[in-house]
Amino acid sequence: MIPITHAFYLASLLLLLGLVGLVLRRSLFGALCAVQIMLCAGHLALVAAARIWASVDGHALALLALTAMVAQGVLGAALALVWLRERDPDEPAPTL
Repeated sequence: MIPITHAFYLASLLLLLGLVGLVLRRSLFGALCAVQIMLCAGHLALVAAARIWASVDGHALALLALTAMVAQGVLGAALALVWLRERDPDEPAPTL
């Protein structure tokens, strides 16, 4: 069995990776991916804490937050597509 501290180490590593990706990425798609990675880190921490306290509440909250994360990803992708369609065709295409 893997110690529970490993889950918290992985969550902090994912949070740091997402933060670095958010700071270093210049494209909209890269920034959205970095935010998704940071949200996954929060879900992992919630599930690990729920396992420590032997409670289902953390799992339910992580599932609820996961649905919000999916909605945020879909909304971000839709906004990016609308922005790309409405830009001037003479402009050079941005890097995604």
